[in-house]
Amino acid sequence: MTTVIDLDKKCAICTETSPQSILTSTSTWGYPDLDLRPSEMQRSSMFAWLQECPHCGFVARDIEQTHVKVAPDFLKSDEYLTCGGHDFKSDLAKRFYRHYLISKTNNIQDVAFYSLLHCAWVCDDNNDDFAVDIRKLALKSLDKVDAKNDDERDNLKLIKADLLRRSLQFDELIGEFKDVFFEDKIKNEVINFQLELAAKKDSGCYAIEDIPKKVTVTLNGELHKKLNLIADLKCVSLGEVIEEMLSEKADETDMNELRENYYLK
Repeated sequence: MTTVIDLDKKCAICTETSPQSILTSTSTWGYPDLDLRPSEMQRSSMFAWLQECPHCGFVARDIEQTHVKVAPDFLKSDEYLTCGGHDFKSDLAKRFYRHYLISKTNNIQDVAFYSLLHCAWVCDDNNDDFAVDIRKLALKSLDKVDAKNDDERDNLKLIKADLLRRSLQFDELIGEFKDVFFEDKIKNEVINFQLELAAKKDSGCYAIEDIPKKVTVTLNGELHKKLNLIADLKCVSLGEVIEEMLSEKADETDMNELRENYYLK
């Protein structure tokens, strides 16, 4: 469940007061996307992740408390007001991009990166063509992020793979991640799926639940010989023959034996 309340907040830059949406609680149900974007209901709470002063344009997680240096002239600059020339369809995308600019100016690299990632998510939601450009910019920003621990380092790798694929850099993804291995099985499955999608030049949005289950088949006796013979006659691999038997009509005796000898990883 997501809970949001409205509170009046005093801007730390211009001292003007404005009503702001405050996210007090949320939850997720289901798998995240391949770039670790959370599922619902947290997915739809992004409108309350940042606050924006309507008077001076300052953006922060909490506009009352800021540890960054922001000159009023910077908030009036063309780069800030035009979001670096990105005419986003959504005001929320503009908010995340401006948060990126403030964070970058203050050399807060991790916040700058995640602001761009979140901006890309909003672009996805609004079918905004700038999603590709923002992901390319996020890749440059990611290289400046220092991971705090091994888990974050692994997660940044997963996010980078998705950023590459969804910004149409398929060859770069394959070249960088073809030999990557994680201790965690699910993370390996994510990377393998990314490589499969990149090979097909698929830049679509996928969740972890979209990863195909892998079937490992153990064959014994006469069935093994029979399938090998079929594969030779058809000039295909043994795996293709098995796949066809599992998905199409086949001799029931063979199918029963096959079902008894495969398991899901």
